[in-house]
Amino acid sequence: MPAFTPGLALAHRYYTHVVAPLLGDRPHIAARIGPGSDVLGYDGPRSTDHDWGPRLDLFCDDHGLTDELRHRLPAHFEGWPTHFTPAGARVRSMTETDGPIDHYVTVTPFRRWIHDHLRCDPAAMDTRDWLTLPWQRLAEITGGAVFHDPAGELHAVRDRLRWYPDDVWRHVLAAQWARIGEEEAFVGRTAEAGDELGSRLTAARLARDVARLLLLLDRRWPPYQKWLTTAIRTDPATPMLTTAITTADPDERQDALCTAYEEAARRQNALALCDPVQPTRRPYFDRGYPVIGAGRFTAALRTAITDPELATRPVTGSIDQISDNTEFVFGSSAKPSF
Repeated sequence: MPAFTPGLALAHRYYTHVVAPLLGDRPHIAARIGPGSDVLGYDGPRSTDHDWGPRLDLFCDDHGLTDELRHRLPAHFEGWPTHFTPAGARVRSMTETDGPIDHYVTVTPFRRWIHDHLRCDPAAMDTRDWLTLPWQRLAEITGGAVFHDPAGELHAVRDRLRWYPDDVWRHVLAAQWARIGEEEAFVGRTAEAGDELGSRLTAARLARDVARLLLLLDRRWPPYQKWLTTAIRTDPATPMLTTAITTADPDERQDALCTAYEEAARRQNALALCDPVQPTRRPYFDRGYPVIGAGRFTAALRTAITDPELATRPVTGSIDQISDNTEFVFGSSAKPSF
């Protein structure tokens, strides 16, 4: 195989030099979005073993185009096979062929693709729509790259889904702080009880919640678990999370988590989404375990919500904050219901 090149760059060249000339003046939108590590910019040499290679998403109403491309596409592009097997499978890999090309150029009418991925009209989304759309799916639609969109249809959808409306954002942030508030004292309590494993597991759960919180504060859709900490690899708070789950010292573990909480708190105050909250740690009642008092941030955000529906809604947040089941969250094209 040739030297690795990022999948988005490969897709752009594939469209420009191979696919676009075959389309002529047929109306279409071309992009590389949807599932795939390349869409998030996290692909590497290991990614080439499946669902990676010369691939493209075409939004077009020409129902015969898929079969036409089977007979007109070259067998290789820049040294990579353009044929993928098994044909039509959920997971496909590049394979050599001397016959028609089972390519990875998906051809779908634009409105059908949007409906299948959102199950709602992106121009008329309500609170329930926002809260039932998984972060991973939003990251897949707003990530990647658009290569041809003459009427701006795809750009308009991506712009609409770039981030939450402010009140929905406040609600989701409030729920994320609430998750931290439920367990922040348990790191110290389990350690005090001699349960080192329990303390470490709780710290890991909290580190995950902080990682998601940092991304939410930065207006970035948190990816699912495989890529979550890759997404915050360069964040200044990440070393504190690493310390929290690697140290054998319970006091250092609690201190590291509190330092990460304080960083997140300062960032929230800077956003001015609600009244500022003192971003410093404090003892947990008379037990003394250091915590941030995450409920204070939940309360401040809830007070700032003006939407009556959200103001009275339980602080459970979005689907990602309710369920850890990957298949439930985004494995199915059917919209979750709750």
